[in-house]
Amino acid sequence: MATLAAAITFVVAGLLSGLLIDEHGGALGALEWVLRTLVVIAAVVFVVAGAVLVTRVRGRVRSRPLGWLLACSAFLAFAWLVAIPVGFGVYLTHLPSRDSVHDADLGARKEAVALVGADGVRLRGWYVPSRNRAAVIALHGTGSSRLGVVRHARLLARYGYGVLALDLRGHGESDGRSTSAPWTLDEDVDAAVGWLAARPEVEARSVGLLGVSLGAEVALRVAARRDDVGATVAEGAMGSARDASLAGVSWPALAQLAGLSAVSVLLTGEETGTDADLVERISPAPLLLISSGSGTEAGVNRVFVRRGGRSTQHWNLPDAAHGRAIRSDPAGYERRVVGFLDSALSSRPPRRR
Repeated sequence: MATLAAAITFVVAGLLSGLLIDEHGGALGALEWVLRTLVVIAAVVFVVAGAVLVTRVRGRVRSRPLGWLLACSAFLAFAWLVAIPVGFGVYLTHLPSRDSVHDADLGARKEAVALVGADGVRLRGWYVPSRNRAAVIALHGTGSSRLGVVRHARLLARYGYGVLALDLRGHGESDGRSTSAPWTLDEDVDAAVGWLAARPEVEARSVGLLGVSLGAEVALRVAARRDDVGATVAEGAMGSARDASLAGVSWPALAQLAGLSAVSVLLTGEETGTDADLVERISPAPLLLISSGSGTEAGVNRVFVRRGGRSTQHWNLPDAAHGRAIRSDPAGYERRVVGFLDSALSSRPPRRR
């Protein structure tokens, strides 16, 4: 009964929460907060009660060893196919931590900026003015803030690029509901592209995007919907279950990804689509994909390259952790990323300082 009640509460509150995901103030914002809290509580109860329920299979057979074997198998299947997708899906859509922001050295004079997102949400960040007529928006990962792309911003500023290091909605010092579903963030970055293109020191078609993990997913979505993004660097894009299927991922991993995708759709009210489709729409604009390891991330990025064609490049770091390319190989990152952006955005970059 506890498992059933928690599952029903999770589905109903999740659906309603997804419908109100953009509400962050007033009565509807308060209702969304209540629903979000119910989703988290129901998810915990469902996972715990469900785990207890499936282990009771051991009492259904007379053989004690066989009973324990079946119980352990049922528990592992439940954890892999249900508990992990539900837990991670709730974390991504309802529980990303809000990282505190402190001052950081970007290697050049920076300005504190506040932009207005698509629905009036105040977005905050730092901006380093451009010295080469080109500029890049740097987008961080889940649960992080602009501090997560300080190394990237410092590198680009050394080469004269304008850099807008932005706190995504609900992260850092930006307002709005905290979530890491990329399809809820792309309209905010749309507004940031327009703000940057309007700067007098930036050429309108010399605006690029650089995203890490969640930021990479958002960057792909924005670049696919706009024809004025001059270049995109996407590190750690993982795509959807359909992308993983094209990459030949094993069926247990694919089943888990499909479960996670279903939970995310339930809790946000929107279908995710595939990154491969986004990459195809970005072409022929220049795109640099960066991936790590030798598993799913590397495999799906190879699929993206095939869909992107000649304008898409791919750099895989087999020994690097997810989203850590600039730390794992600083010299290689500088050579590849700056070279890519120089070719795509700036024909006359100033000498490095």
